[in-house]
Amino acid sequence: MMFRFFVITVLCVALSSAGRQRVRIVVPEQQAQGSGHYEEISSGGYGGEYQGGHEHLAVDEGKEESGAELTSLAHTSAVQAKNAVQSQHTAGSQAAFGIKSTLASAAQGAAQTAQAALVGKQAIVYSLKRQVSEAEKRLSGEISQYHQAEQSAQISQQSAQQARSQAATLSAALASAASGGQLAEKAAAEAANVAASQQSMVAQAKQRLSTLIHQLQEAVHDLSETEAAYYKAAESAQQAQSNAAAAGAAVVAASAKSQQSSGGSSGQYGHH
Repeated sequence: MMFRFFVITVLCVALSSAGRQRVRIVVPEQQAQGSGHYEEISSGGYGGEYQGGHEHLAVDEGKEESGAELTSLAHTSAVQAKNAVQSQHTAGSQAAFGIKSTLASAAQGAAQTAQAALVGKQAIVYSLKRQVSEAEKRLSGEISQYHQAEQSAQISQQSAQQARSQAATLSAALASAASGGQLAEKAAAEAANVAASQQSMVAQAKQRLSTLIHQLQEAVHDLSETEAAYYKAAESAQQAQSNAAAAGAAVVAASAKSQQSSGGSSGQYGHH
């Protein structure tokens, strides 16, 4: 949540800065030597008058300007206008580089958040798999005990039937057989109760296993979606970094081109 707030704040600041339409450009040393000052560009035009820095054209009142002075004035104005256009391109490239760098940092942070979510989801899936394995082992043990109890109940039933048969056929040992039959009936009832209780525990174990399997399926589905989101975020972060690098290269290229054009123009005007 805090990270989303940070990203939104960064974007708002970037858009607000872009809406001001005013960029301060620090001209590289080579260009500064050619123009003799720093240039500032706004949406309304050039920020301030362009001056040579070393020479000022002064015209005394009452004297007419010669043709050479007019030529020098035109030459100075042309150089200043060309430098202003070149600085405009450099300013645009540097502004784009700054915005893309900010967005690249935000995208990298989003990728790290997605990676953290992926690690957390993997831990949940691992825990659920371990619980499912333990539940399966417990179910297997309960089923084994249920089979043993069922066999004991069957044996007790057989003993009770034999006792009843003996009581019916052996009148001389009727009292003893009846007592044995009662004991056998009681043992059979107890065994049946144990078997019923064990059957209930088996049903509970099955229900627990079914619930865990359902949770595991949902967790695996969430893990798949989280992995997809992570890969998308990582890809976006890489693309944003590539854009930022391209913008930086464009700034360097524009600066070099501006310096080359400025040097060539100065040479041509000097020749005339």
